[in-house]
Amino acid sequence: MLKNDEFLEEFKKSISVTIKSIGKVDDIEINYVTENPSVAGNTINLTEPNIESVKNNLNYLRAEADALALEFRFHSKKIHQNFINNDVLSNEILSALEQTRIEVKGSNDFKGIKKNLNNKHIQDLTKKKIDKSKDTLVNAFRYVSYSELLDQDLGDGNLKYKEIIKEKLKNNYRSFFDELKTKIDNQEEYSTKILEQLEELGLLNKSNNIQNDEIDEQETEDDHQNNENESENNDENSEANIEMQANETNIEQSVSTEENDELGEDSSDSELDYFPKIESLEKLEIYKIYNNSFDEIINAEDLCDLQELEKLRRNLDQQVFSFQPLIVKFANRLQRKLLAQQNRHWDFNMEEGYLDTSRLAKIIANPNNKLSYKIEKEIEFKDTIVSLLIDNSGSMRGRPITVAALCSDILAKTLERCLIKSEILGFTTKAWKGGKSRENWIKNGKPSNPGRLNDLRHIVYKSADAPWRRSKKNLGLLLKEGILKENVDGEALSWAYKRLLTRQEKRKVLVVISDGAPVDDSTLSVNPGNYLEKNLRDIINNIENNKDVELIAIGIGHDVSRYYSKAVTIMDVDQLGEVLLNQLSNIFSVK
Repeated sequence: MLKNDEFLEEFKKSISVTIKSIGKVDDIEINYVTENPSVAGNTINLTEPNIESVKNNLNYLRAEADALALEFRFHSKKIHQNFINNDVLSNEILSALEQTRIEVKGSNDFKGIKKNLNNKHIQDLTKKKIDKSKDTLVNAFRYVSYSELLDQDLGDGNLKYKEIIKEKLKNNYRSFFDELKTKIDNQEEYSTKILEQLEELGLLNKSNNIQNDEIDEQETEDDHQNNENESENNDENSEANIEMQANETNIEQSVSTEENDELGEDSSDSELDYFPKIESLEKLEIYKIYNNSFDEIINAEDLCDLQELEKLRRNLDQQVFSFQPLIVKFANRLQRKLLAQQNRHWDFNMEEGYLDTSRLAKIIANPNNKLSYKIEKEIEFKDTIVSLLIDNSGSMRGRPITVAALCSDILAKTLERCLIKSEILGFTTKAWKGGKSRENWIKNGKPSNPGRLNDLRHIVYKSADAPWRRSKKNLGLLLKEGILKENVDGEALSWAYKRLLTRQEKRKVLVVISDGAPVDDSTLSVNPGNYLEKNLRDIINNIENNKDVELIAIGIGHDVSRYYSKAVTIMDVDQLGEVLLNQLSNIFSVK
């Protein structure tokens, strides 16, 4: 029988695949939070599920994911920004009605999403409190517009909201929603109509409008073109819907009686279309590598000519310059913590060294006594090595990899100032969607369950014994286009761990800088969906249980605490200073 934690991981994997399919964006990042699901940049924050929530409220979780995914598919932030003004209430109403437009379009294209959203709104309405606050008015516009634009009955919980909106709009009630319905496919005209109505109601101060005169004309034209061509996408939507339904059928068939029993007897067939192919988990026990003869461990300077490497390094220096005061501050604090760990003691009654002033009184009392000297015993208290392992995957491109480079640069400089050895490593693959390993697998007839099916590339940016001044230019390689591909975290973690085991230092620290789960399309396309993720968890457990290496993870825009027991999250470069100062220095706290 499938264990709860394994089931939830497979459930998350299935939700992620569905979101990317609905959102039509491959680089959407899925994060899980305790509350307040939201969209932040290219990241979707979903409510962290547990086995009880999946058992009792599966459709609600799916609707939450659907609504956020639809925002990527149908919403233009650029257009929306043009209608934002200084009035908080009108902005909230505008955003609420725009969310309705997104959900209505999604409901028209995907009937399963429509059902999920209806059930979610009915549930939410039972929890809403109706009073005279602005939140009540915003919620009234939100739910009444959804009900009217889709001709859906949201139950008794929506009746009082409808009365509020009818009182506000009076004779314009029907004409307002009828006109909005005709503008569902055009975000700009839809938003314009909303602001006109709000102004008529006295809820909009026109003089407060923020006009953005520096809008990129080409992007605006693209948005218009997208609106005009959305009707052409209906065929694609239908095909995607058919494909999703076909996948749902396969998934339903894969769920055994045992899994149904574990989720509860009331689990119905209609709730199974987001469930993973459970039977594949039986093949996850042994991690295999199809062919490792094409893997490589390479120095960073061998992947780029010196001139380009120096140019990339200069680009990084421009961004790290503002952090110079932080480096000094962090190094000073770290130095103090290290000094607190030293075990100094003196050897007395020596024939040479420092004069032992505590015994001068005896010499004065009796000149026949000899002078006494003392020597401080030298103890190597900074006997530590730190290894930084950086995720060089394509999903780290842009802001995340810059954060990782800055993080590594600051930490490496600081450690060197404190006379602590450090190494910087990176991991990626040599090709997208499989390299020579995959070609070899195809030539051999595509045997089933081949295991890892891509060529790994492990990069040494700085070895532990190399001084920073000789290696600092190598970190510029992180900003080079084409270096970042796919990531097999488990094997990379094992590689870095084994490197540390060969070192003589008494204390070994491994810091992983990543943005989430391992992904390699060539491997995952012919193996179970959590094949690489399970291997990563197994290796993490092995390292954390052996305790000969301290393992810490830094999540770049991603909470990696679901993998690592010790984890820190950096959402933006602006947070980097305080996180390094307040969190990473704790690694060297007195034990």
